[in-house]
Amino acid sequence: MMGILFLEYLLSKQGILKVAQLVILLVAFACVRSTWYTSFYAYGFFEGVTLGYSITVAVFLFLTVFGVPKRAPFVNWTIAEFVLDTLGFIFISTGSIVAAVKSYDTPILVAASVCGLLASYLSVVSVVLSFVAARRSQPEDPPI
Repeated sequence: MMGILFLEYLLSKQGILKVAQLVILLVAFACVRSTWYTSFYAYGFFEGVTLGYSITVAVFLFLTVFGVPKRAPFVNWTIAEFVLDTLGFIFISTGSIVAAVKSYDTPILVAASVCGLLASYLSVVSVVLSFVAARRSQPEDPPI
């Protein structure tokens, strides 16, 4: 069983950030889904973004825990994580800002938008860590 699961990623900074993002996004989705809202377009977009990004993060975590990055070295997984977090930041922050503007009278929707903003902050931290990891993995001297 030890050869199948690679839990080192979950214990790293990036893994902890991904698990925290997943939990916060699922809380935000549950907050929006459990209430009746009047602005379908704003909260429908927020629901779709939080659910879609949480599924994407869960798939990424699943792939890394089962060691796919070690078995598929032809994919630059650091850059893939960078792109995943960058797009997640753009969509989650847009949905959270729209949800925050529309949710001034319902406390659970305010909580959902705050969770979305917190998840977008975690995405920025993950982007910075991915960028630092990508810079460290490049060779020191450029080829001549």
